Amino acid sequence: MNNKIILAAAAAAVLIFVYMFFFNGAKTTAEDVTPEKFSEFTKEPDAVILDVRSAFEFGGDKIAGAQNMSYTSSGFKAYLEKLDKSKSYLVYCASGSRSVGAVKQMKSMGFEKVYNLKGGIEHWKSAGMPVVR
Repeated sequence: MNNKIILAAAAAAVLIFVYMFFFNGAKTTAEDVTPEKFSEFTKEPDAVILDVRSAFEFGGDKIAGAQNMSYTSSGFKAYLEKLDKSKSYLVYCASGSRSVGAVKQMKSMGFEKVYNLKGGIEHWKSAGMPVVR
């Protein structure tokens, strides 16, 4: 009987974590911007476009001038530590989920001007914005 209660509690905790991570994390935040606003920000002289998809994904359509560092890479935090925190960072992934995590991590590390492309490159392309290969 006690094992069933423990398993039920563990399952509930996992479900709560999954919900909070995947659904609450993907909600609009103050750092989320539309493709149009993201495009405007790319014209700023100190803007750095950061694509946090995998290297394989980066080999396809991307935003011109983007640098690639996979959010799921073991070296992601070390990569961020080398960046100039005074610059503006425009972050995107495929659909906006990984970039939300990247933006949160960057904010926790002291980056102040960090913006997430809401909906990722898929939203960018559906808005008619240009991509390069």
